[in-house]
Amino acid sequence: MDPRREHVRRLLQVDAYLTDVQGEHNFPAQIIDISRMGVAFVSDHAMPADEQYLLNFCFPGSTIRNEITLTVVNSQAVGTHGRFRNGARFIAISEACADRIVDYVTTAPA
Repeated sequence: MDPRREHVRRLLQVDAYLTDVQGEHNFPAQIIDISRMGVAFVSDHAMPADEQYLLNFCFPGSTIRNEITLTVVNSQAVGTHGRFRNGARFIAISEACADRIVDYVTTAPA
């Protein structure tokens, strides 16, 4: 089995933003799927592989902010409008946030 697919993923469309580790720049993004170990998101900028960012987002219908430190694994152009599909692996995540992700990916959509 491909190790990138060993965790259950679920589609998710929510706005998010990434902050560089220096806290100097914010990058808007839209999450498109999530799992316990990583996330895929679309952005207006290519995200360099192996760079670390802080991801900040809320699940639909929730006001709880989730903050996760991640490292970008890949970034590739998608479509013709200067957008990029990015894949990232979580490297630091609170237990409470991990629990919310597991609840989200294992609960059937309403």
